[in-house]
Amino acid sequence: MSAAESLAIAQVTPYPLEADHPVTAHVLRLADELGALGHRVVVLAASRDAARVAETRRRLKADAAALLPDAGADPVVLAVGEALPAIPGVDRAPTLAVDAARTVDDALSQIAFDLVHVHEPFGPSVSSAALRHSRALNVGTFHLPAERFIAGMGAGASGGSGGGSDLLRKRSGRLLGRLDDRLATSAATAALVARSFPIGRGYAPRVPPPPYAGLAEDEAPDGVPVPDAATPAPATTDTGDAGAATAPSTAVATRRPVHVVLPLDEERAARRTAMRALRRLGTDLDWRATVVVADDDVVPVGAGNLGAHARDRVSFVPAHVLPEDADVVVLASTGTRPAPHILVEALQNGAVPVASRIDVHDELTDGGRRGPLFEPGDVDVLVQQLERLIERPEELARFRGAELEHPLTEPDWDAYTAWVVDRYDALLARRHDRDRFDPAVVARLRERPLIDVDLHMHTDHSGDCATPVEVLLDAARRQGLGAIAVTDHNEVSGAHEAAAKAAEYGVKIIIGEEVKTADQGEVIGLFIEERIPKGVTLQEAIADIRRQGGLVYVPHPFDRMHSVPDYEHMLDIVHEIDAVEVFNPRVAIASFNEEAARFAAKYRMVAGAGSDSHVAQGLGSVRLRMRDFDGPEEFLASLADAEIRTKSGTLVYVQALKFLETVATPAPARRLVRERRVRRATRG
Repeated sequence: MSAAESLAIAQVTPYPLEADHPVTAHVLRLADELGALGHRVVVLAASRDAARVAETRRRLKADAAALLPDAGADPVVLAVGEALPAIPGVDRAPTLAVDAARTVDDALSQIAFDLVHVHEPFGPSVSSAALRHSRALNVGTFHLPAERFIAGMGAGASGGSGGGSDLLRKRSGRLLGRLDDRLATSAATAALVARSFPIGRGYAPRVPPPPYAGLAEDEAPDGVPVPDAATPAPATTDTGDAGAATAPSTAVATRRPVHVVLPLDEERAARRTAMRALRRLGTDLDWRATVVVADDDVVPVGAGNLGAHARDRVSFVPAHVLPEDADVVVLASTGTRPAPHILVEALQNGAVPVASRIDVHDELTDGGRRGPLFEPGDVDVLVQQLERLIERPEELARFRGAELEHPLTEPDWDAYTAWVVDRYDALLARRHDRDRFDPAVVARLRERPLIDVDLHMHTDHSGDCATPVEVLLDAARRQGLGAIAVTDHNEVSGAHEAAAKAAEYGVKIIIGEEVKTADQGEVIGLFIEERIPKGVTLQEAIADIRRQGGLVYVPHPFDRMHSVPDYEHMLDIVHEIDAVEVFNPRVAIASFNEEAARFAAKYRMVAGAGSDSHVAQGLGSVRLRMRDFDGPEEFLASLADAEIRTKSGTLVYVQALKFLETVATPAPARRLVRERRVRRATRG
């Protein structure tokens, strides 16, 4: 992508626009930054405003393409579905807004996006719906290292075998497999995603370099600009350690009660742990506490169990930000739903976090240097850490001093956006060049006649086919096919036999082979001469095809009922693929063909089609109308402009014939039938 190129980008958040969620705030800020760079950005999100949702649908129906803003204009925000109301006091992942999937599909199918950037793409949600319906290159950003929503749906999650959880994990993993690039906002989140959804090393989530991931200034690598600390360092006081720089604590200077804050954003179990600790704090200590609650939380968790000594010290306050005078902030998540943004906010406000020892807390506190840690659920140690800070003001000052010496920095949005755009550039660079064909070849093809071609079929040289070569050639002639690719399983002898006899039938033969790789599905080599052995790796098969001067053609790439290369393996070989089979009539589920067509389109690959015929009657059930060609170079250039013509309703018929000709017919009878069919074909 050139610096002057303006991209059409969809940014998708799973949270309602009105939810004041850090992920949505991140999405809106990133959209603004991208718009300022000259890109055309549309934000898709749920909304609690029914009128706003109705307006979005009206505008999509009237003229969806007009919703894409001009280059450099402010992003357009579309409310794609009415958000389900939150249940007070219940922890829940973002859910799919009512009727949002259809609206998301309408937006993504009618607006020509170059990239769809989904955030927290777990389902069901607006983000997962966007990933499912996207026609563009997909980028995913994982934000919160929430065990419930990541590991709970990943391959590494426990929960027994079978049942709905296994199905959910498989479906989630398959959906996330559609991501063409994966980003994470912290190393802890990246590690959790990689554990839960094992994928190739090259596609593990990438984390922005410091300071964009909230790391300390002195951890920034060479060449990465580090902004000034967000909060100027106040005057230091001497706490007894020579040379130790510490911040004066208001609680120390005025001897006011130490203000302990319990934020709202974590899971209920974390709130219970923190409330138990409050109940056990010593009555002789000078402290007070604020428990942040939701606006509609009538009976806050743990409010009824406070002892008389604590009841007068604890207040329950609806709030969306931490109190400015907070001295200590308790974060007790077990990893189910952590709130790292609250920890960052606490540090930036000068408060000391007391946090459970989970990866993201360990990362942000620098292993406890910026605030004491305790094991998740360990109320005893949490009480000890709180009492230590309340009893010893110098400990508060020491932790504050550590934060001043190695501060978290405010995100450098210019640098972060530049990093995201670099990721976009790297992804876009993998698309095939639209102008890659020799103009002289293209001009020569314009003078050639149109012929019908079928690129995928089998003879009785394949173990699962009983069609003799002569019968196949006779059927091709009767179907009016000008050229066919004979692609037997792990064999080229049938294609060579067909090529030797082709002149009698007036059909051009492309010699090919459908190679079964070790564990990465099947790949077809076209215009080859030598057999490629079964069981090689996908890369070895491609290398052998290239050695022979052939073309790499990927058949039925996303048909889960065939042996196919999965999305990850397809990403590995994008630059090696010459053409992708986007229609195969033997694919039982139409969405598999649609997914192949989308993959080919977004990477600008040449699209092909073939009957995958194992019986003569299936030949020509799909055909390519294209210019006649001579050799692989002309063939590929001609295929790029081919028209795919399909028939419907042949799958059950040809599958039944295949069964009758192979499994249901005894071997002696098959030999007699074969001889009779060959005689009939050669007479034709």
